[in-house]
Amino acid sequence: MQKVKIVTDSTAYLTEEQKKEYDISVVPLVVTLGNETFKEGEKYTNKEFFNQMRVNKELFPTTSQPAIGEFKETFERLSGEADSIIVILLSAGISGTVQAAKTAASLARDVDVTVIDSETTSAGLEYLVIEAAKMAREGKSKEEIVKTVEHMKETLTTLFMVDTFEYLQRGGRIGGARALLGTVLQIKPILYIRGEIDVFQKIRTRKKAINRMLAELDEFMQRTDVSKARVGVIHVDCREEAEKLKAQIVEKYPGLQCGMAEVGPVIGSHVGPGTLGIGFCSLP
Repeated sequence: MQKVKIVTDSTAYLTEEQKKEYDISVVPLVVTLGNETFKEGEKYTNKEFFNQMRVNKELFPTTSQPAIGEFKETFERLSGEADSIIVILLSAGISGTVQAAKTAASLARDVDVTVIDSETTSAGLEYLVIEAAKMAREGKSKEEIVKTVEHMKETLTTLFMVDTFEYLQRGGRIGGARALLGTVLQIKPILYIRGEIDVFQKIRTRKKAINRMLAELDEFMQRTDVSKARVGVIHVDCREEAEKLKAQIVEKYPGLQCGMAEVGPVIGSHVGPGTLGIGFCSLP
């Protein structure tokens, strides 16, 4: 039986329980805040970090991909336990993490590594990683796992709205949403990630934006078996609002597996506190 190990990055925002239960290795991205540089998840709680962002706006955080050496070390460590390693990472359109992993894979000795660009992050990335890890635990082959992940990617949608465009603009991850600059005071656009960040639809109010995202989820659910659907509410330091949105979704779709993705410093630095969204995809 082929043994496969799964690796991801910190922007999947897996809990410690998930990492342990599914035997997933996580390579963290790096955050710099003022004179401090640290790996995501190691210094501040999410609440502490976003409080810093709100209070000390002059200390605008920056982020960077993991070092190539850290990926290489992870691959070589796992090579003694596995025949193949599948690495599922946040979108190459918003980070150099995929390229760093590919470079590390080319340098690692006698290791079979497959790197997959999820073209997303947060809840969407989490669902790809968890499903891959479940299949690996069941003894599925590398080819079977990659095929499933690619199918899920095709069905994946990540929609979100930011409270302010300030963070996207300053962080340089604005992608196709750049066209909205200058009009952002008048609208609350819905954005999406498919490789880069782009505009899904221009909306006037936050309430209408939430309703529009729910309508898109509803269209998805009408063509998807509830047992195969994976849905997650995404938020950056606005848990109460996110809990209400999740409750609406669970009430409407009994039996649906609906999670809650609390976004941490790396992605939160670029979209800002108050960001709210929905990620969803389907199993084959």
